[in-house]
Amino acid sequence: MKAKSSTTPRSLATGTRLLCADNTGAREVEIVSVFGYHGVRRRQPKMGLGDLATVSVKKGTPDMRRKLVRAVVIRQRKEIRRPNGLRVSFDDNAVVIVDERNEPRGTDIKGPVAREVAERFPKLGSMATIII
Repeated sequence: MKAKSSTTPRSLATGTRLLCADNTGAREVEIVSVFGYHGVRRRQPKMGLGDLATVSVKKGTPDMRRKLVRAVVIRQRKEIRRPNGLRVSFDDNAVVIVDERNEPRGTDIKGPVAREVAERFPKLGSMATIII
């Protein structure tokens, strides 16, 4: 896992519900905790594009519901600024469920994936149909 190339605002807090953009059977997930977040006392952990988190599956197939899984944010509504000055934002907040080796559990990703995520997680980049 590489470092991020651009500064991404951490706009997704714990408790946020996100769309699951893969074919694992989960449709909607909720953020439980964020990997590598070192905050201040009583501050809610936040995450942004390309961050890894533990999520709880809220809607989906019966075998996936109420499970705690790892996920990577591939799209966020809050705009990010790239080093060349370009600002990019997406229509929704979306994640992809990954395993403990940060490889995707599903075989298909619906919708676009940010270039920062594709650089950081090469397997996600190779699965994506559109990289923005």
